[in-house]
Parts: sequence; structure tokens; C-alpha cells
Amino acid sequence: MGKTTKRGLVLGIICVVLLSSAVQDISNAAVFAKTKQKTILIIGDSIAYGMALGKGTYTGVDRGNEVYWITEGGVNAGFISEELKIKVGNVMPKSVVNTFTKTDRIDLIKEVKDKKIEDIVVMLGTNYPEKKQAEKMVNTLKLIKEKTGLRVYFANLLPYVDKGYYKQREGLIKEYNTAVKEGLAKSGIRYIDLYTEVKNIDNYSNETWDGIHYTKKVYNAVFEKILDTVERVKKKIKKPANKKSRLN
Repeated sequence: MGKTTKRGLVLGIICVVLLSSAVQDISNAAVFAKTKQKTILIIGDSIAYGMALGKGTYTGVDRGNEVYWITEGGVNAGFISEELKIKVGNVMPKSVVNTFTKTDRIDLIKEVKDKKIEDIVVMLGTNYPEKKQAEKMVNTLKLIKEKTGLRVYFANLLPYVDKGYYKQREGLIKEYNTAVKEGLAKSGIRYIDLYTEVKNIDNYSNETWDGIHYTKKVYNAVFEKILDTVERVKKKIKKPANKKSRLN
């Protein structure tokens, strides 16, 4: 084999190695993009459970894999204890989505720190929209903010549509939402108005089969509202304040 041929062979091997390395780098970058750090945790009842089921389901939101979920059907404000512990599977073990931990006993303070969570969104109250539950919800939200130091949000209850499955509860839902909103005033906890968001959706009453739980169309809209609110809060915090110039 001549020198020229050998040199060409070596150069060819080098090119293949470099190309392979470049492809691997691109592949790694793609994997990294797909496994981007999640910084939002949503804790909720059957409404959040339906949203968390996955985009291939009747109710699951399309971008649900961008956040962590701790959800269970049938739970109320007591889902989060005063010690900020959560036990999933206690009420409706077959209606649970927990993408946050591998255990059903969750130490919220420890886990949000370990996973570098920045924002916690709570969606609780649908099952028992009573004044005492609203007061408990307010106290729990304040406790989460105090103990974790994170940004905390309450996503209010969605509108009730009378389909004959439940007792009329529209009045209770409005009272619950108002009580929580007033209780959170000046607390620094953000109140996300999903109730109005749903009301603004054309024919929203046709998107629920039992008057409480909705379809993917509605859940996608409210989930985007949650993400948009969190993103706007982040940008507002990161944006430096404008300082007025002083004349010497």
C-alpha cells in the first residue's frame, strides 16, 4: 500500500471518528433538552389527577410532563399535613398520580429541596368546598411558603355545571374561592383564577360529563394558565428594577 493511500485511509478514519463524536454530542444535547430540570410541583385532587394522566388520555394535558405531580382523587385540604407531609393512596389508591417521588409517604420540605423545586401550585378543595376547609387551605398554603421559602400559588376551583350527578354546589365553590382569595391577601401567595378562565371558554358546560371534572380541552386551557402565571412571576422577579437617574 502506498504512502498516499495510507495517508488517505488515516484521514478517513479520523473523519469518521470526528463525525461520530459530533453526532454523539448532538444526541446528548437532545437528551439533555428532553430531560430539562423540572422546577414546578403541582399538588391536587381529582381535577389535577385528570390533568396528570398523560396527553394520550381523555383528560390528560399535553404538556403535563413538564412539571411534577402529586395528585389523588377524593382528597381535601388535609391532604397536606401540618408537618407538610403527604400520604398518597389513603383515600382513592386507584386514582393517584405521583411523579414526584417513588414512595407514597412524602416529606414535602425535604423533597422540594432535594429536587430544587422553585414553584408549588396547590389545587385542592373541589370535594369539600366549605368555609372550614377554605380556612385550612389558607393556613396550609402560608405554612408551605414559610417552611420552604418557595413561590406558592393557589389555583382556585373550577365552575360547577349541574349535570344531575352532584348536589348543587356552585354557591359553595364561589364562597370557597372568595374565602381563600381573601385569606391570602398580602401573604405573597399568588392566586390563579382558573374559575374565570373556564367561564371564558366557549361552551365550557359541554366539556364536563358530571359537572365537576372536565375534558382535555378545558384542562389544557387551565394548565396553560398555570404555566403562564408561573413564568410571568419568574420574569418579574428576575427583571432588574429600573433606577431613576440622578442629576449631579
